[in-house]
Amino acid sequence: MVSFGQSVSVIVTELKVLNVNATTINFGTNVQSVNVSITASVTTSYNPDPAAQGKIAVYYKRNGNASPIIPTNGFDGSFQMINGTTQSKTFKITLYRSDFDNTGGQVYVQYDTPGNSLLNYKSSSIIVTKLSDPIGNNVISGNQTINEGQSASTISGSIPSGGDGTFIYTWQKKVGNGSWTTISGTNSINYSPGILTSTTSYRRIVSSAAGTITSTSNEETVTVISAPAIENNLITLNGNTISGSLPTGGNGAYVYSWAVYIDEIPAPDGFIIEGSGQNLEIPSWLHNEYWEAENIKWPMYIYRRVTSGNKTSESNWVEIPLLNSNRISLNETNLQNELLVDEIMTVYPNPTSEFVNFTSNFSTDKEIDIVVYSDKLQNEKSVFRGVVEPNQVVNWNIPAGYQKGLYYYKILSGNKKVKSGKIIIR
Repeated sequence: MVSFGQSVSVIVTELKVLNVNATTINFGTNVQSVNVSITASVTTSYNPDPAAQGKIAVYYKRNGNASPIIPTNGFDGSFQMINGTTQSKTFKITLYRSDFDNTGGQVYVQYDTPGNSLLNYKSSSIIVTKLSDPIGNNVISGNQTINEGQSASTISGSIPSGGDGTFIYTWQKKVGNGSWTTISGTNSINYSPGILTSTTSYRRIVSSAAGTITSTSNEETVTVISAPAIENNLITLNGNTISGSLPTGGNGAYVYSWAVYIDEIPAPDGFIIEGSGQNLEIPSWLHNEYWEAENIKWPMYIYRRVTSGNKTSESNWVEIPLLNSNRISLNETNLQNELLVDEIMTVYPNPTSEFVNFTSNFSTDKEIDIVVYSDKLQNEKSVFRGVVEPNQVVNWNIPAGYQKGLYYYKILSGNKKVKSGKIIIR
């Protein structure tokens, strides 16, 4: 029994980790267990009863509020001070990485005096540290093939292992044979690419231990089958109905909208007619609510925009004749002639940037001259002169030096103008 004025101390006199002298216990990378030898010396300031039995034990505990634990072979319940005031004890134990949290822990030796005094004395703590394991199991899956403009399925990622148990995810992508770029705003175990227009590869970067450990996953690729350009986008005016051809190309599913222009100036957004389908019945409000009310005196044009996947096509333009004869318009006779002219020649695409097609609807062979002119050209330019057959297409490739803007064309046959109009080059 320890009485007033007497003292007891417990000192670790020798520490060996894997048979090597040490001052701390460290779990290196991927080290799951270590064999430890701890020799502790108990010293008293009095001469204890050598027959009295105390208790001495090794304790380990995690950092934080965890309770201390005695490892296997770390306890002696019949410790006697048979050598007088000092007695030593050596413990050979095995400690496991899983015994400690990510920041490590501590080990100490405690001596409990004989009897029921509940007096105990502890040695200084031996620091236990852990080096984080490399990040493992960083695998993603999601190779797939889609059509251009479709939404790709989710790229799935596994739950990583190692590190300090806490992970931060960053996703990167590479379009075609380009460079890897980081996708902003990503910190999820999986990633959804959304709608794609080009073949794109993905990979996941996982970091842990405050960014000191990183791992790069395998690559997965979403192969995008490019949709062909939209073609056969032609419209014709028949009375109050604009008929549109069935397009080809794209991904096979088409969305139509119709755009109205006043002269060459785009109409307000309210005059984009959405969801009208392949053909269009000219709305009465174009005349009654806008044209008449606003006292518009210039020609009104309309064209069809077709989208499919990521492809867009704009048709040729057709003019919607003004109804009020006191404006710059065609009278009823000219209207009928104009409709006849539209049946004779079709000009598309318009607007355009590379070429213009002049399609003949003559019933017989006819000699024609196609002339293009504008304020930007010094003189009128004949782009075709010769005989055309029924349904023949005359293609004019726009010279590279032509500026963007408004141009005019006229088609002559036998020195008589059979059609004229405007071409917008952009």
